[in-house]
Amino acid sequence: MKTVSKAELGALPVHVVVRDYPETLAVFRRFGVDVPARGGGPVSGAVDGDAGPLLDALAAAIAWREASDS
Repeated sequence: MKTVSKAELGALPVHVVVRDYPETLAVFRRFGVDVPARGGGPVSGAVDGDAGPLLDALAAAIAWREASDS
């Protein structure tokens, strides 16, 4: 599966990211995201304030997929 950029991750609904990249559930939990409550909204709105650290952590969690596609 091809990985997505941080900008694309930020625009996707939380539930889509968790569905397509199950390893991200632990990241959302670590950042205190209530996935059932925030599931329909974009990842960029899943945390109050700057979503940059969350997006960085999500991108790191799925980076292995890009490496395995090579």
